[in-house]
Amino acid sequence: MQVTPHPSWVASLNATLDPIQRAILDTPVIEDAAENRLQADRIQDFLVAFYPVVRDFPQWLQCLLDRCLGVGREFFQDNIRVERRHDAMWRAMGAAFGVPPERFQVQEPMAPNVGAFHGYLTEMCRTAPLGAAVSATNYAVEGIAQKISEKALRGLSRNTKIGPKGRWWLEEHAKYDDEHPVHALEIVKDCVKRGESVKSVTDAARRSLTLMRDAMVAAYHSNAPALAQRHPA
Repeated sequence: MQVTPHPSWVASLNATLDPIQRAILDTPVIEDAAENRLQADRIQDFLVAFYPVVRDFPQWLQCLLDRCLGVGREFFQDNIRVERRHDAMWRAMGAAFGVPPERFQVQEPMAPNVGAFHGYLTEMCRTAPLGAAVSATNYAVEGIAQKISEKALRGLSRNTKIGPKGRWWLEEHAKYDDEHPVHALEIVKDCVKRGESVKSVTDAARRSLTLMRDAMVAAYHSNAPALAQRHPA
């Protein structure tokens, strides 16, 4: 996909998202990963609680592909293939941290904040204007995924216990995910050029990252259904 010069509103979009991105990078799970001090039970529950977002990302991209009639079809087709591999990478990270495989196979109830984030992405990809949907999903989420991976690897790259397979998801995102938001932004720019409002795509990305932060905090601090199953009263 050809990268075109940015219109002036892109700088405003990025300035709006910057403080929310920094808030995500400062969440306890990322801070603990960066310092290589993750607690086994908390990171296990986090990886299971957040798994529905990873698991369903290809489905959301398929919705966008089905709705995309012009710029971006090849991007979505390739991205779907990549995201399907990321499911296995996430589960490999779970195995490295001691998550029983069956916890990924049997759907546990979603924590409310994770459900809110998951539901938002589902609804955006199904019904929102294409530019807003891509802004919320590919530009916002995939954009921060690379930054999350880079920071987490500061500490987890020294973790000999989890090994290369445990770092697989993080290393893949740190390596190439910078391309995805660049290409996603080209789709968003094309949608704005065709009539979508800058406010719409900005609000969508901001809301997505805000919900993502809340979901990450909740998933790391508390996964009540899972804990109840493992530690019945």
